[in-house]
Amino acid sequence: MLGIDRMDINKTHTVLFYNMGGKDTEVSLVRYSAVTDDKGKNYEQIEILAEAWDENLGGRDLDIVLFNMLCDKFNGLKEREGKEDIRSNPRAVKRLFKEVSKIKDVLSANKNCQVKISELADYVSLSTNIERGQFEDAAKEYFDKVEKPVHDVLAKAGLSLDDVDIIETIGGGIRVPKVNEILQSLVGHEKLLGVHLNGDEAMCFGSAFIASNSSSSFKVRKVFLTQHPQHSYRVYVTPLSDSDSESPYEIEYNKNYTLYSKDQDFLG
Repeated sequence: MLGIDRMDINKTHTVLFYNMGGKDTEVSLVRYSAVTDDKGKNYEQIEILAEAWDENLGGRDLDIVLFNMLCDKFNGLKEREGKEDIRSNPRAVKRLFKEVSKIKDVLSANKNCQVKISELADYVSLSTNIERGQFEDAAKEYFDKVEKPVHDVLAKAGLSLDDVDIIETIGGGIRVPKVNEILQSLVGHEKLLGVHLNGDEAMCFGSAFIASNSSSSFKVRKVFLTQHPQHSYRVYVTPLSDSDSESPYEIEYNKNYTLYSKDQDFLG
């Protein structure tokens, strides 16, 4: 929606998208600007400057921290002395993960959460209190990773936080108050974190809109999308006809398409 609604004719607008999903965290740095065609008509251009990610930082990792906290509390009960770890009980594990989802919702707005799970195993119930501070201490290794993708994406683009106009946060992981606190501290209080997008809706709508832009069957507002590749891509092109005497070519894409001869040294 940002690209469709904007028309950045007089200046550019740079946005950092911070998306913490269930499995991983993805960060994209995007610049919005206007381009003018040979007829003098202006179009919005979306330029993806850089991307960074952490495959070991997501909402699921925080769920597991809460899960282990509950397991340790249950295993530590006097009634469980000498019995096997509750983690070996599939039915109990399922119930605990279901409770974890509720705890995260409560702790997103409160500093503590009362937990009661009746007859979790062997007719023993779990009744305990989880404090937000305890959870944040237990998950410190993951919270320490929150800033790194931001620094990585800025380094790839050769920019600083001063060049970023706004940070848009997306994904279920950012509902954890500590994540927002870390990001807000990173950008300073002069810049607010944006929460204007639903990640799933934005991706679906954006994909459909870009596809419509590329199709001759639909007429939508023209928006240009440019992505700076993070890696080099190579494609081999071989003639279909045996009678074609020309040698195969390799196309390497690294900011620009370049044709190379088959016999050229690509590693030099």
